[in-house]
Amino acid sequence: MAGLAAALNAPSSIDAIAWALAARGPDGAVCRLTGPNGVCLDLAVRAAMPAITKVVAAPADPPAHADPDSADSAASDDSPTSADAADSVAPADSGAGDRGEAAPGEDAADEEAEHPVAAIIVDGVASVTALDRGYLERGPAGLVDGGEHPYAVVLADAERGELVLARNGTGPTLYYARLDDGWVVASEPRALIHAGVAPEPDVGVIRRFVKSGTCDDSDRTFFAKIRRLLPGEAIVLSTAVSGPVRHPVRHTPPAPPSVDEAIWRAGAGERVGVLLTPGVGGAAVLGAALHQPGRTGPLSVFTATMPALAGPAAQVPDVLRSLPPSAVRHTPVTARLDLSTLDAFLADLGEPVPDLSVYLLWTVARELSGGIGTLVDATPGTLAARERIADRMLAHYGVAVPAPLRGDDADEQTLAAILRRVLPPQVARLAHDDAAALPTSAQVVLALRDEVAAALVPPRPWSDASASVTALRRLQAGEDVDADALLRAFLVERWLAGLGPQVKVPDPALVRPTTELPEVPVREPGDVVVDGGVWRRTLVRTAPIAAGDPLLANAAFYVTNLLTTRGDLPLGPWFVVISGKAVAVSQDRVEPVDWVRPGRLAAILARLARRHRPHLAEPATMRVAIDHCGLWPIVGTVLFGRPLPSEAANYPPRPGAVAPANAAVVRPPSEPDEVAASLVAALRLALTREHWRTLAGVAIASADDAGCRVLGFAPGPAAEATPHPRTLLSMALADNPAGQGTQRTPIVIVAQQTVATVERALHATEAPVGAVAAQR
Repeated sequence: MAGLAAALNAPSSIDAIAWALAARGPDGAVCRLTGPNGVCLDLAVRAAMPAITKVVAAPADPPAHADPDSADSAASDDSPTSADAADSVAPADSGAGDRGEAAPGEDAADEEAEHPVAAIIVDGVASVTALDRGYLERGPAGLVDGGEHPYAVVLADAERGELVLARNGTGPTLYYARLDDGWVVASEPRALIHAGVAPEPDVGVIRRFVKSGTCDDSDRTFFAKIRRLLPGEAIVLSTAVSGPVRHPVRHTPPAPPSVDEAIWRAGAGERVGVLLTPGVGGAAVLGAALHQPGRTGPLSVFTATMPALAGPAAQVPDVLRSLPPSAVRHTPVTARLDLSTLDAFLADLGEPVPDLSVYLLWTVARELSGGIGTLVDATPGTLAARERIADRMLAHYGVAVPAPLRGDDADEQTLAAILRRVLPPQVARLAHDDAAALPTSAQVVLALRDEVAAALVPPRPWSDASASVTALRRLQAGEDVDADALLRAFLVERWLAGLGPQVKVPDPALVRPTTELPEVPVREPGDVVVDGGVWRRTLVRTAPIAAGDPLLANAAFYVTNLLTTRGDLPLGPWFVVISGKAVAVSQDRVEPVDWVRPGRLAAILARLARRHRPHLAEPATMRVAIDHCGLWPIVGTVLFGRPLPSEAANYPPRPGAVAPANAAVVRPPSEPDEVAASLVAALRLALTREHWRTLAGVAIASADDAGCRVLGFAPGPAAEATPHPRTLLSMALADNPAGQGTQRTPIVIVAQQTVATVERALHATEAPVGAVAAQR
């Protein structure tokens, strides 16, 4: 696998990223483009034969996208653009290719005459011609063709000053992060750390990993500042928006093969070896590989044992004793159980893994001398981090590692049936009665008990140090404890130690607890009539919002995704309305109740404010208002009816709300007009042309039982079609259709309907809330 790297508005980082990806390829190439207002767009590739395709505009035609990888297309008379081959791109480790300079062998005048408008790098099997055509016709979603061949692609659009990342199927993962005012992209997260991204651990991801072993199932990584590209996803990175703008792509994961099919498929091909594990499953995988058609010589079989663990974990499977040398060529590998090797393993994979069976696979992969192209891993277990493991093994050691027994709940009968078909009965009996066994988490923890105890003592926000030490003592006493969780917590500590002293672990006392919320069905609110027009309100469900989340970019994705799946929306001018409380939470304007000390004065003022200022009727909410607005403005509001300062319009804690609003005072959002304008910019990048043309505006609003208040507004391209948008939205959302519970619907799309719908609504027997408000 190749190593892809990209940088937007971070010109000094591309060389550092390419250097950190040296393990993925001996040679490199760099391409540097300049976008609008001097924005820097840099691409780099590390591979055995690195290639970067540049899309250039024909001299007589305006800049446009082209057919980059086809020689016939580039030479055709009607082609508006042409593509440069990779030999015109500067090598990654050369000093040439700086912006404004020609790469070695290029003429500066020719480079200037080419007018490059884009550049494309691909990891996997894909036609760059088809990718560029898809991007030209369908935008970022056109980079995902939905075919059977997985790939990852990065496109640098110099005309728009954007980076576009896409991943077809289960293609290679790409990681991206903010760096100052720009973006950086790489095939591995450690390359982004090397470029200057802060290696801050993600508390939520680590807490979940330690508890259940789950990881790599969302865009979040173990690094709080780094995200990963999901299968079938396309995103746009731009300097105009603080977060990534996701473009919905219809991605249907293929159905997983049966256990029988997976085992037979894994052992097919040439240069195949097997990592044999004890038991029926390992013997079935070995037998299937031996019975592949065209097998001419002995099959390479590897075993990995841990001599430091006495007993079955130090023995090789009994099946090997009954197989002749003409059938298998056995290579035993010893896995050392010491901290230096374990740290090297975690550094190689980049992030922690849920079990140490991967450690055995990594130990064997490092010992291969190049004669093996596919190493079939017969280890059972979870699919967590499987894509990452396969990527690192192939990129760093040149070996594919299919694991047919991982993730499948194959019972003993199914494996025994396969075993009876592929191996003689006497060999099958040895597999059933195998004395060898894989090492368990309890064995590893006890063998490293001193190191584990030292690692678990420091207080961490993702685990209870005292409970972990108590569990370790109980394990030493022979009691039944969750040794897997202890091992995962220990691996996290070793991973943090390998990142260096610059890693700062958050103080557990300052980390807000998280709670799992039940899934509440989203109800469809009815249409409302405002000033003779029928307006449909559509709720948009999102993931829980936390401080620091790129809410605007995520909101653009959720809105675009809904419009893609719902063909009936919108029919006329439409608005996007986002909750002011959600914006404030993303801005970290949250004061947990446990941290607030109201005092006697705040309690007295809160009692006095119950009738006219009910949102300040709680002492904690009053205390926060006093702290941020001053005592005398609040006294004037409560006692003398003066206007409430904007900074005092706090959201009180509400039981049953989505965390953290259920146990915290949320201050009003900062600069709501600017936030609305930023969301308009994000929607411009995400929406289709038709939807963008009819967008009337974006509003930041606060709704409750007393009605709806528009806190901020920014117009869209169709703003003139709807006069007085603030009043219109206040009436349309007067009944608070999004609710204030755990619905997780902080976004509402308000779209005007057709004339036929208006007539039906006007003749309805019951007038909606908006119609009553309009009549008043």
